Amino acid sequence: MKKLITAGLLGLFSPLAAAAAAGKGDSWYWLLALAVVISICLSSLLVWRSKKLNTFTLKAVGFGAWFWFIIFIQVMIYGFYVGLTK
Repeated sequence: MKKLITAGLLGLFSPLAAAAAAGKGDSWYWLLALAVVISICLSSLLVWRSKKLNTFTLKAVGFGAWFWFIIFIQVMIYGFYVGLTK
């Protein structure tokens, strides 16, 4: 199960890296929108699959925590990409 989650996370982060690598003068708004969509999808999936989050309040808090954690990870990956290539 952990391998599946890891593969899914890497697969969902790769479009963000590909969009950043394209560098065709795209504005940062597209990168932000892509990061938010990826984070919403992953957070929803992780909250939906969790057996421990059984009430609406726990699901809402779990979604928020996962959402911001995934956003942070994506920003760090993009920062490393920019730092290593520029």
